[in-house]
Amino acid sequence: MKIGKVERLVLLLLKQHSMNTGALSTILRAKGHVKTALSVRRAIKTLRLKGLIDNSNKLTRDGTRHIKSINNNHASVNISELDVNVLGKKFKLGTKGKMLLYILTKIDHASLQFLAMITKEQAKNISAVLNRLEDNGLVYGYNSMITFTNTHGRRYRPKYYRITGLGALVSSATRSEISNMTNAIDTLLENTLKLKSEMSQLHAPYDKYA
Repeated sequence: MKIGKVERLVLLLLKQHSMNTGALSTILRAKGHVKTALSVRRAIKTLRLKGLIDNSNKLTRDGTRHIKSINNNHASVNISELDVNVLGKKFKLGTKGKMLLYILTKIDHASLQFLAMITKEQAKNISAVLNRLEDNGLVYGYNSMITFTNTHGRRYRPKYYRITGLGALVSSATRSEISNMTNAIDTLLENTLKLKSEMSQLHAPYDKYA
């Protein structure tokens, strides 16, 4: 299957990190591979029509197989070499967004409630920031498979968040901008996770009687 240069570059980037069309366009334009966002959108449309990526810009099985046949000497792009300040300007992250990305680089995943507690913000405010981060492909959210019941008797499945590879890259680039907060966040995370672990150990001996 023959595809163009821009299509090959898009596949190579998606092999490294999952990202949306806007981020792909920003990276390829910053690296000088394309001049306009339109060429990237056309490339993505072509890749979808050929069944190499899905509607979420993730490589399909055919896409994974095809990328192995790409000769990197003819078309290559390394996201780690990107001036990530370009991405920081595109996403226009506020302090809360940078804090949330930093927290998610320190732990595997976190619930909305946990992130609200750590940042000492209302859940609805943190949810709005997380939605923007998710729209930009910097984090992804998923609902727990376990159903809980709140104090009002309503059943719900909490939402959890993980950082993406692109999100970790952007977090690294913007970390110096919140350097006055990172030590406090680290200490709070350490104390909170330690307390959680101690509470779990405390309840463990009684679980068998439950």
